Amino acid sequence: MSFHWLFLLAAIAVEIVATAALKSVVSEPWLLTALPLALIGLSFALLSVALRVIPMAVAYAVWEGLGIVGIAAAGHLLFGEHLSPGRLLALAAIIAGIVLLERGVGHGAEEGDEQGRLA
Repeated sequence: MSFHWLFLLAAIAVEIVATAALKSVVSEPWLLTALPLALIGLSFALLSVALRVIPMAVAYAVWEGLGIVGIAAAGHLLFGEHLSPGRLLALAAIIAGIVLLERGVGHGAEEGDEQGRLA
């Protein structure tokens, strides 16, 4: 796993923590609500490092898709939010979409590189 993928995974983890924290501090004083917003900014900063190498379509899909899956899991574990079979199927579809997108973008880039070398 490359260095940039680690930054992407860190961005996802920070986004999940920030969103869970945002739900936790919704009725707290405004100063506490600044913490989740700062974490969201950190998540964007980490994502920007990952975008230096990882194709944008892949990085954003992984960041947002795994963030959604992680937030759904955090909502279930921390806040007792229900994960129905339909929601679980939808989360599985998100993961399948990410895998298909990554494979499609990755193979397209390799084919383009080979064609460029042959010309």
